[in-house]
Amino acid sequence: MPNQRAGTGDVLVDTSAWIEALRGKEIRLKETVDRLLDEERVVFCGIIELELRQGFRPEESDRCLPLLDVLPYIEVERQDWRAGGELLAGLRSRGKTIPATDALIAALCLRHDLMLLTLDKHFQNIPKLNLLPIA
Repeated sequence: MPNQRAGTGDVLVDTSAWIEALRGKEIRLKETVDRLLDEERVVFCGIIELELRQGFRPEESDRCLPLLDVLPYIEVERQDWRAGGELLAGLRSRGKTIPATDALIAALCLRHDLMLLTLDKHFQNIPKLNLLPIA
């Protein structure tokens, strides 16, 4: 597995963005992901791998998973689970709910100072989360 390397300027590409970029239907999104990959700014994590493996068609798995294996990989730590839970509690107190998996993704981004590339609008509800616009 690649070394953990992440920091300012690096981008965690969310499951929703990977799927659309890899299927090539959203040209601007595909171009954005391709540019980030060329610049070696993309990092990966287990929860996104889990979601992708669940959703990929067999031919997509064969084509895409080798690419993902070479990306810098961020491990989830206990502090991320705690931070994700606190995010969920804070959102709930404001009448907002998001999937627990997305709270964990946001916690990873916040801890590692990563930008997040996503198509999921509910990430906009998370304070201090740096969302990367599709160029």
